[in-house]
Amino acid sequence: MSDPSSSNPSQAQRLREQERARIARDLHDELGGQLTGIGMALGQLREQLAREKHPWLPQVDYAQQLLQQASEGMERIIDDLHPAIVEFGLVDALTWQCRHFSRQSGLDCKLQCEPGLQVSDEFVVLSLLRILREALNNAARHARARHIEVGLHAEGERLHLSVSDDGCGLDPQRALRGGRPGHGLTNMRLRAEALGGSLALAARPGGGTVVRVDVPVTH
Repeated sequence: MSDPSSSNPSQAQRLREQERARIARDLHDELGGQLTGIGMALGQLREQLAREKHPWLPQVDYAQQLLQQASEGMERIIDDLHPAIVEFGLVDALTWQCRHFSRQSGLDCKLQCEPGLQVSDEFVVLSLLRILREALNNAARHARARHIEVGLHAEGERLHLSVSDDGCGLDPQRALRGGRPGHGLTNMRLRAEALGGSLALAARPGGGTVVRVDVPVTH
């Protein structure tokens, strides 16, 4: 008996995202709880060793540093698997992503959004958030952009997302054919198609690149 998801890319992608969300929850609940318990135990041990001025105190401090690094690594993995921000809807998710990207990269990244726009389907929100992340990373790493404008608006029964940068630009046709490896454009295009939409690249007037995503509106 054939798997129905094998002939339905959208359904297959939804199932993958559901599994990623399950793994993220398990990591948070199981491993997160264990790391918290280890941290409490190390804290109590450090207090005891500090009172005794024990020579092993530096080792406990080192263990706490490793634990902090492990916790931060786990949070990054969880965020990659299933960002918690998607539960707040599309506008909040994209707004958060633009602000987070600006803080991390130091680049100017602004979101212009149609007032009152609401999209709550987590699969749609997550897919567009992943597309935006990839587009922002491309603009920072490959295009060497300094300013990025993100636009989001609905028109009829279609939702439009655009990411425009002032970077060095690229040949849109060559890039979509796979001429520029490392840009993640194939994944971005597949995510758009899984939503029943499309992804296109265009040269930005004055220099740079515009990524345009067009998908059906889902409320």
